Formats: sequence, C-alpha cells, structure tokens
Amino acid sequence: MPISCVHLAPLEAELERRGVKIGEPTPSPYGPEWGLWSEVNCTFDAGALRKRLGLPDFIRFEEYDGRIAGSDATFYCPRCRRALMGRHPAYAGPTTPRLS
Repeated sequence: MPISCVHLAPLEAELERRGVKIGEPTPSPYGPEWGLWSEVNCTFDAGALRKRLGLPDFIRFEEYDGRIAGSDATFYCPRCRRALMGRHPAYAGPTTPRLS
C-alpha cells in the first residue's frame, strides 16, 4: 500500500527503487486543507518522470522558491490531498539524487 496515494504510487515505486527514503506523512506546510505530505531527499525532472511513469494529468508539480521562507519541489494529488515533497534544485546539495 502506498504511503502517499494510489495516483502517486508509480513515483513512490521509483523512489524506493532508487533507494530514496520516503518520510512519514505530515500535515502540509501550506495548511491543513492541503492534506498530508511526505518528504523525500531528491530533486525531480518532472516532465521526464510524468511521461516515463505515466502519472495522471491531474497530478500537479510545482517548484516553490521561498528562499528563507523555505523551498520545495512537489508532486501533489488534489484528489487524495497527498504529496511527495522533494528538494528545490536550486538548493539541493551536489550529492542529492535527481530522478528523471
């Protein structure tokens, strides 16, 4: 059973295959109306992943750069209100895995 939701399960499987740990779901940093989010220590090539993994069109991807207020790169399922929140590429370290 996926940690996030069935719609993000292909991305979860890819994270696990690459050895990227998926954090426990916690309330979204943007408010409770956004559901539960799980942190992952990687960056995403969203277009390549969406195509290769066949993610549904309704799955949203956004890179947020709030600088000192925080930053992330997130795949979000609005139907299940679940997300996989990775690192923003501008702030990820040189050894941070990149999934494509």
